[in-house]
Amino acid sequence: MNENNNLPAVVNGGFFDKVKRFFSMLCRNDVTVSRTSEIFHMPVLAFIIVALLLWKISFIAILVSLFCSVEYTIGGEDFPQEKRISFKK
Repeated sequence: MNENNNLPAVVNGGFFDKVKRFFSMLCRNDVTVSRTSEIFHMPVLAFIIVALLLWKISFIAILVSLFCSVEYTIGGEDFPQEKRISFKK
């Protein structure tokens, strides 16, 4: 049997599998925006898409809202403990 050593080895978990797992993780986890009560709740992927599409408005809104006691919480299956982003004490 003639074996060609110039061919790349087949590796499980290639680039496209990693991309698929990354986007799956973005869809499984959620962002919750709250102050005294929940304002809205959406998947991380949707939050990122909206923030990028409306970046001129969303960047300023997110920055100003942090100074107004708004809290951004990222949680879901992949986070054993929720991650909170805020300037609250």
